[in-house]
Amino acid sequence: EQLERGNLSGIYVLSRAQQELRSLFRQRQDKVQEMVRANNRLKSCMMFFGVSLPESVGKKEYLSLKALAWLDNYEMNTPAGKITLRQYAEDLKYQRKQLYQTTKLLHTQVRAAHARTYECIISIPGVGATTAMAMVAEIADFSRFKGPDEYCSFLGLCPWEDSSGDIVKTKGMQPRCNRQLRPLLIEASWAAIKKSPVLFAYYSKHAAKNSKAAIVKVSRKVALTIRAVALNGQPYQAGYAHPQQQPQKKTPDVRFSLGMAEQQL
Repeated sequence: EQLERGNLSGIYVLSRAQQELRSLFRQRQDKVQEMVRANNRLKSCMMFFGVSLPESVGKKEYLSLKALAWLDNYEMNTPAGKITLRQYAEDLKYQRKQLYQTTKLLHTQVRAAHARTYECIISIPGVGATTAMAMVAEIADFSRFKGPDEYCSFLGLCPWEDSSGDIVKTKGMQPRCNRQLRPLLIEASWAAIKKSPVLFAYYSKHAAKNSKAAIVKVSRKVALTIRAVALNGQPYQAGYAHPQQQPQKKTPDVRFSLGMAEQQL
């Protein structure tokens, strides 16, 4: 009955090829988690036995290759302890190798299927290879969204509103989101405000009220910029003037800057 009335709309279904590319990206994300677990297990073992790294190899959150080489030569009190420590270290090395290989394969497949879109996205300040590959693998066709609001809602960068009559309450970010993309976009936004004066000024303007909300606003701008360059098929132009600082042109410029994203908010 609802279908006859036209009240139902279909969902977007990825092609088989795109689903397989997305699966490869999500496998890469699983490898990241497995590497983190292997790193934590090794550090937990070191803390339990009182193994402390010297200053010469550094003391970072993630153990470096130099630290692992130092652990290979570290002598425990018994052979059992030596085997335990070495097995944890070998597991971490293996997980790092797996992550590197999967990332390399993903990069090759993304460039083979969506080279132009990938190059346009990665040209945006603050957006690295991982975020660019994620956007291509998870979305691919940016024209699938009817507009910026639907696109940002998919990413989870729209405010969560609770309405009752004429009363509208905003509760922050909506819980529904693409859980692969939203964290990467927020991380990319921290890098973007360091590289883009436009975004830094925008962040500074809103950070005084709420720094967490401010970075989400920046993430929305970065996401809109990604959508624009992907749809236009043109890379980001750093020298393109802010729309408010240049006269209106009769013919639109195909180039896109972060400043232009403001008009879509």
